[in-house]
Amino acid sequence: MIEILFVDDQPEELALLEKSLRKFRQEWSMHFASSGAEALRKLSSQPFDVVVCDLNVADISGADVLRAAQKHSPQAIRMLMSRRGDRVQAVESTGIAHQHLAKPCDVDLLEMIINDTFALRYHLDSQNIRELVGRLDTLPTLPDTYSALLVELESPYASLARAGDLIRRDVTISAKILKLVNSSYFGLPVHVTDVSHATALLGLNIVKPLVLSSGLFEQFSPKSLGDYSLNYLMDHSAEVALAARCLAQLEGASPEDCDNAFMAGMLHDLGQLVLAKNFTAQYDQMRQHAHESGTPLDELELAEFQANHADLGAYLLGLWGLPAPIVEAIVWHHRPFLSTHDRWTPLAAVHAAEAFLTQQKDPLGESSGLSHEFLARIGRNDRASVWAVALGAETAMA
Repeated sequence: MIEILFVDDQPEELALLEKSLRKFRQEWSMHFASSGAEALRKLSSQPFDVVVCDLNVADISGADVLRAAQKHSPQAIRMLMSRRGDRVQAVESTGIAHQHLAKPCDVDLLEMIINDTFALRYHLDSQNIRELVGRLDTLPTLPDTYSALLVELESPYASLARAGDLIRRDVTISAKILKLVNSSYFGLPVHVTDVSHATALLGLNIVKPLVLSSGLFEQFSPKSLGDYSLNYLMDHSAEVALAARCLAQLEGASPEDCDNAFMAGMLHDLGQLVLAKNFTAQYDQMRQHAHESGTPLDELELAEFQANHADLGAYLLGLWGLPAPIVEAIVWHHRPFLSTHDRWTPLAAVHAAEAFLTQQKDPLGESSGLSHEFLARIGRNDRASVWAVALGAETAMA
């Protein structure tokens, strides 16, 4: 039985939710709290697998309830519910909430999210992935500038100006962001020389992933990566991120899913960087073999390490508390058919973007192709030609 705690200080809404969830009584052990204080008592008395909390609980904020859940049940899936239009994005992005649900709660969507997340956890908890991580001498850490940016965004007085100032203080990350922003992929009408200007032009939902990816990538010296090209990775990541966001918008995805697709695109090959750093000569040979033979690089990684770069990157991002849709998009971007998804998500966007942009082979040794099995399952097999035209037009403009 999955132990789930629901928190809402509106008695009629809590009663309606309890009634609508009765069909899950054989699978879920459900607990209900009508105040933040009651939720804290329940959280301190027993562990939970899932905590679903209204954003606007009167006595204690929903975010604080989820922080308590993080403390008492660190493995719990943490979800915020809110009315459409509520400004929850800053809270969501801190990692306190793994998912956001609109009120009134769609119970079928809730079931799918819980099933998807548990499938993801089961995969990332595998012995093979943990053994690979245990073999690594060097792992990246969450960049300080990104952490400071999240704190600023969580503040009720958050501003673009202060966010830009925070980023500007990190000279290395600022330089990498400006290089990406001024590349042909973004197609800005002016040359940008200041991070604050970039933030104003692109918005924080674009700049934030650039801060995270740049902060992670700059922890690796190009000289320590053998033949692996850090510059190519940065350019390729930006290209996939923009393409994934374009496809998500084309498919009518929510703004949150579009932003998650962009973030996942920027980080989808982080695991390659970690493998290149820790197994430099071996990884050079593996990529060369992939390039010459046409064997997908992730298959060679699985044969050698019993886990691939997608597993490794997703494992690290999961540890850092990034939202589940981003982690899912990364772990299964080459093999989306292994997911439980039967609908459009950021995973579909990143998978399709990577497949179209990589085409058959790329200089890093990867090969990729669309999974028509997966596209048929999510009802999008007839959209591939539309996506190809859209991305072809976008790359032509670049």
